[in-house]
Amino acid sequence: MTARYAFLRSRRWVGIAVLTVLVAAVCGLLGSWQLARHEYRAEAIARVEANRDQPAVPLAQLLPDPTTEVGDDLEWRTVTTTGRYVGDPVALPQRGVEGGPADHALAVLEVPGPDGERWLLAVDRGWYPTDAFTDPTDRLALPDGDLQLVLRLRPAEEPSDRQQVPGQVHRIAPEQVLAAAGATAGPGTLVTTAYAWVVEETPTTANPPTPMTVPSPNYRSNLSYALQWWTFGLLAFLGYAVLARRERAAMDRDEGVAPAPPRPRSRRRTDAEIEDAEIEAQASETSSA
Repeated sequence: MTARYAFLRSRRWVGIAVLTVLVAAVCGLLGSWQLARHEYRAEAIARVEANRDQPAVPLAQLLPDPTTEVGDDLEWRTVTTTGRYVGDPVALPQRGVEGGPADHALAVLEVPGPDGERWLLAVDRGWYPTDAFTDPTDRLALPDGDLQLVLRLRPAEEPSDRQQVPGQVHRIAPEQVLAAAGATAGPGTLVTTAYAWVVEETPTTANPPTPMTVPSPNYRSNLSYALQWWTFGLLAFLGYAVLARRERAAMDRDEGVAPAPPRPRSRRRTDAEIEDAEIEAQASETSSA
């Protein structure tokens, strides 16, 4: 450190230096956190895409038991089954889709389990735009009789502690969907650990809800956030250097020290100047000859 910048040893500037290091360290930690989120989301999306693209298999092959957990290896997997809807349709209000307001149409599906068992599976048949002035009855209506279905597995949601409204639920918790539908498990068994999105149902109604699609989130945003935080950390040191130079310049003005003259900047000659120089050189050679 030169004598001109000896003021940086003062208590005030030591405090500024410590603050700069702390800000840079926090920015570095936040950048590392965003990078970790980027890597985690990249792995999660890779699993989603791998499960989504696997061929459909019978439901009982992936859910041999009504308490089978739908983890990373099963979520988004496609299954086929036969079945029929039981009970009344159920609405899941105010759960947006792709940034827009939407309600979901839920139902309870009776499907055959292993060894002739009767299972009840909560399903999300799709969504329709939220509109207080439109009657959604036709979007919630259930097809009658036996159906051929293609489903996508999802883990069951935790029950909601909000007061239940008849015919509605606030989360896709199988027990609450069953109660809202007015269905009864009877001799059958409710699948408590999973529900399913309906990809296809044959036959269906005249105006069915729009099927849900597997989301494709943009996980690269976390990487850009990490780079931004690291850039902010570098800018903290740059800001410290700029403040130090300004402090030195202010001290020089107070002491009457003239600022150093700016270095002359080399200017690139224009084409016209180059051409004039060549003409002058040729004229000089001619006159000397």
